[in-house]
Amino acid sequence: MDALNAPTAQLVRDITAAGLEPKVIAGTTHLIAPPSFQHIDLTGKIEQAQPAPNRLRGTIALGSLESLLTYLADQRAQSSGYVYADIDARTITAVFNDTKAGPGWRDHRAVFAAVLTPEAKRWLDKDGEVFSQTEFAEFIEDNMADLHGEDAEKLLTVATTIAAATGINFSSAKRLQDGQTQLTYVETVNATAGAEGGLSIPKTFTLGLRLFKNGGGYKLTARLKYRLNSGAVKFHYELERPENAIEDAFTGYVEQVRSATVNTPEGATPLGYTVLIGKP
Repeated sequence: MDALNAPTAQLVRDITAAGLEPKVIAGTTHLIAPPSFQHIDLTGKIEQAQPAPNRLRGTIALGSLESLLTYLADQRAQSSGYVYADIDARTITAVFNDTKAGPGWRDHRAVFAAVLTPEAKRWLDKDGEVFSQTEFAEFIEDNMADLHGEDAEKLLTVATTIAAATGINFSSAKRLQDGQTQLTYVETVNATAGAEGGLSIPKTFTLGLRLFKNGGGYKLTARLKYRLNSGAVKFHYELERPENAIEDAFTGYVEQVRSATVNTPEGATPLGYTVLIGKP
């Protein structure tokens, strides 16, 4: 009794004196305790003292689609569970004790969230943002690994030209027949006008990006825009429907899960889960 606090010790003495015993009802344990004969549900306390809980519960977050498929196979809850693909939230959630075969607590889950890669997030975050000449040059040089194709090489040339020049004063712009824009500039040194030049900027450029971590690569097209102002030029780009590429990449994940539920390597058993589009 010394290890117990006073109220608990008194409760134990009262129960002992009254000769009361816990009652087991449908797998749960209850006690009516003096002095006021209050009802106490002991089920949770007893379960916590056991080596393992009475049933599976909780949510596990998985970092790859392969891990989700492995967990689905291990749980063997095809008869009671559903898999939900939430396209808006870009999550795939398995609810193992769902209502497929009858009432279920729906509190045993596994979730895979498609997380954007750092490089995809950088380009998406800067979509539509206006850059100064220096900022644009630095951004392109810092992310040159994501540029793809011939127009991307031209864009890199634009960035390096701007970054290397000691001073450039842009005076005019002309649209070329191939869709590019020719920016005319004068490079100034020690406040004196120097050589004139022209800088061709592409109308569009292409990015090669992994949109999601542990996912495949996608090509995104961006339209390059500019604005001349008092000898300076400001740039920004507009990604063409990036939401479509993101949705397509996530749909690919959903199809992999759906395929694994009915098709598996020769000799293996299909997972057998029902995949639903919606929120769990």
